[in-house]
Parts: sequence; C-alpha cells; structure tokens
Amino acid sequence: MRMSLPLSRPEAGGPVVLWGGALPSGSLKYLTFSRFLADMPGDARGLVEMSGASTALALDALGRERGLPTVALTDASGETYLRARGFRGEVRTGGGLAEQWERCLALEREGWLWPRQLANGALIGCVEDWAKGLLARVRDGFPAVRTLVCGFGTGATAVGLHRVFAPAGFSVVALQPSPGESLPGWRTWATQNLGARDLFHPHRDEVPLDTARPAPDGFGALQNWARAHPQPDTVLVIAHGARP
Repeated sequence: MRMSLPLSRPEAGGPVVLWGGALPSGSLKYLTFSRFLADMPGDARGLVEMSGASTALALDALGRERGLPTVALTDASGETYLRARGFRGEVRTGGGLAEQWERCLALEREGWLWPRQLANGALIGCVEDWAKGLLARVRDGFPAVRTLVCGFGTGATAVGLHRVFAPAGFSVVALQPSPGESLPGWRTWATQNLGARDLFHPHRDEVPLDTARPAPDGFGALQNWARAHPQPDTVLVIAHGARP
C-alpha cells in the first residue's frame, strides 16, 4: 500500500520526524501489516498477535476493514494502552512470552491468522516496501539527514530500514528502553527475546542497539536521543505513533 509519509522538521536545527501517528490506526505498523495481509488466506477466522501497542492497533484496524475480529495477548498495562487508543478487539492478559506464544499457537490451529511478529522475518520485507518510498522522500526533502533512530520492538522496522538506507550511506540505530523502564511496543533484547527463533536474532550484530535515557514515552526518548546527537539536524526520528 502506497501512502504519503508525513515528514517535517518541527524545530529549527532539530531532527526531522516521520509522524507515523498520522497514518490509519495511528502507527507505521499499518503500512507493514497492510503489505503482510495482502497475501493472507481468504478463510482466516480472525487475527491474533502478542501485542499491547501499535501492532495490535494496526491489526484491529485492518481486521475491521476485512470484517475479521482481532485478539491481542498482552499484560494489564498493554490492555490499558490499547483501550485508551480505541482498540475494539478482544484482549487476553496474563502469562509471559512463552505462555502467550502457546496461546497464539492454539488459536492458529483453530484457523486464526497469527503474523508471529517476534519471529517472522517476512515482516522485514514488508518494512522495506514502504522504506523505499521514505528514502526517496528524505533524499528530496531533507538531504542533510544521515542517521535514522527508531524504537526497538520486534526489530523488523530497524532491520528493514537498515537494509534500505545503509547501502545509501545512512546509519540506522534502534533504541531500547532505559534500564528498569517500560515503554509501549519497545523491548530490551537481553531479557525479552525468543532466542534463535527471534526475528532480530540473525541481525543483532548488523543493526546497532542503543539505550534510551528516561522519558515519559517512546517519542520523548527518541527526541532526547536525537537532540543529544552532535548534529541533531542530520537525524530522522521514526516516530511510530506520534502526530505532528
């Protein structure tokens, strides 16, 4: 799906921002999963995913467009986040990564479509699809940009951006939460991963991970990182859910 990607530099001399919140479902994940679901089977009973943030919101919106229900597996804080942002599907809370994985697997056996966002390398290609258009926009409108920074969730966005932008001479950095801090949709690689089957596992030496400073939300953490850069005006902040 081709959509206009909203870009602007909100502060003179500051970073450029890609405003993902202005897109349907309020997130860039809408673009990623629009591409992924283009090849979905026609007999799926619904959509299910382990998510308490932008992926669940994107699947909820895309499911409603297709007349399909959506189930999100998350924790209590994830449910609060989703409901506050208009999630209309079913939320099932409780359990860690391993338990949630098994619950999704059971629904998959019953005919539900599970993208397996933490382990599905095909999602990287879906990100590459929209990242190519972003590269053209950046080159044309913001030629000073040389570095991209995004939050580290599944890793698909970071790796997809890296594959498109790095050959063109850009750097891509993914941010993990500050120690002891939780940010919706973000994870810490050392303690929240699926091991060898994790989507990011083959790419952990390819895409650098940095640690965010304490911030009230993911957008604030990204902005803080960009402003601390020696040349903030050369940074593009990939803000999944922020609006201009």
